[in-house]
This record gives sequence, structure tokens and C-alpha cells, in this order.
Amino acid sequence: MGRRRAVAMSESGFTFLEILLVVGIIAVAATLVAPAIDSGMRAREVRSAVRSVAATLRTVQSDAIITGRVQHLVIDPRDNKLGVVERDVALELGEAVQFSQIRGGEVDPSGMVRVNFYPNGSTSGLDVVIDDREAPGDVGFVVSLDPLIGLVTIQDEPQ
Repeated sequence: MGRRRAVAMSESGFTFLEILLVVGIIAVAATLVAPAIDSGMRAREVRSAVRSVAATLRTVQSDAIITGRVQHLVIDPRDNKLGVVERDVALELGEAVQFSQIRGGEVDPSGMVRVNFYPNGSTSGLDVVIDDREAPGDVGFVVSLDPLIGLVTIQDEPQ
């Protein structure tokens, strides 16, 4: 009986080496997956900022048409903000996102860009590239505002 109990005890459970091997595999997998998760979170933040900018442009255009008055949008590329002059509201892009290029609008000496929206639906036009701050050109989008009809479009940034 004593021999049978000794054999049963030695066959049950895992060895220390096996446990160390599994913990090592989990650590390596976590090291490889963490950067991908971080990159995905930053890409999601960029897409969210792009949608917010496009929605703001559409809203300001609608306000100009509804009120019958010219509306002014101001973009501050240094502080990563845009706001409507007639309102006390500003949209901040977030820490991971930046305006990497702005074409169109009226640039004042301080670097701020002013975009006009007219009651007939036209605008002064704008193309803005929104990128990941840590990896510009990696996950970027171009938000375009057509000057003639005010159509807002979003496209992947050309490489």
C-alpha cells in the first residue's frame, strides 16, 4: 500500500519548471500584444477626432443657413482646438491627435485659421489633415470642406 501511494503522489500536479515555462510564455505574449493595443487606442482617438471635426463643420454650416448670418470657425493648431466665434464652445482634439496640415481659410498672424460659412451654403473652403501625434502619417485623415457647396468629406491621408 505504501508503494502505491508514493507512485500516485509523484504523478499528480505540475512541476515547477512547467509552471515557469507557462508564466514565461504569458509574459512574452503580453509584451507583444501591449503595443498593438496602444496603437489601436490611438487610432480610435484619431478617428473620433476626425468625426468630431466633420460634425462641427456641418453644424456651423447649418447654423449659417438657418440663421441667415455668416458664421466663423476658428482653428488653433498650436492648442489643438477649434471653436465657433459666435459661441463659447471649443472642441479639443485630445492629447494623441494633432492638426498636421491646414490648407484654406484665412490665416492670421498668430497662426489661427478662420473659416467662413455663408448663408447660401458656401464656405471659404478648408482641407485639414488630422494625424496621430506620436506617429504622423501612420493613421491620418483629410477632412475637406468644399468652398462652393460646403460638402464635408473624410478621406484617408495620402501616403
